[in-house]
Amino acid sequence: MKKEELKHFQKLLLDERDEVLTEIMESDEDAKNLIENDMINVNDSVDEATSTITQTILSTMSKNNQQKILAIEAALRRIIENNYGICITCGSKITKERLEAVPWVTKCITCKLKENKKHQ
Repeated sequence: MKKEELKHFQKLLLDERDEVLTEIMESDEDAKNLIENDMINVNDSVDEATSTITQTILSTMSKNNQQKILAIEAALRRIIENNYGICITCGSKITKERLEAVPWVTKCITCKLKENKKHQ
């Protein structure tokens, strides 16, 4: 994947993470204080992807938001490690359309459909 594309997906992921954190801040005063304190200490570099925000507030989140934040953080790590957009099951490229829809996905559509079929 090209550098510009990776930057685009990194921005999508960071925006989505910020949206989840904002939602939490609006609904929980304790979480708001934790997030604001951690955001003050975060650098504007790649370190932002691995900041302590995640660990600090996981306990205050709903299970759905926990999973989403963890998936976003994992996707940001994959960008840094240069294996973003690669299916963890078969190793093929995940389509850009799929990544645009859900930038933190880990499986191509074929593998995801097979997985869903097994669970039915």
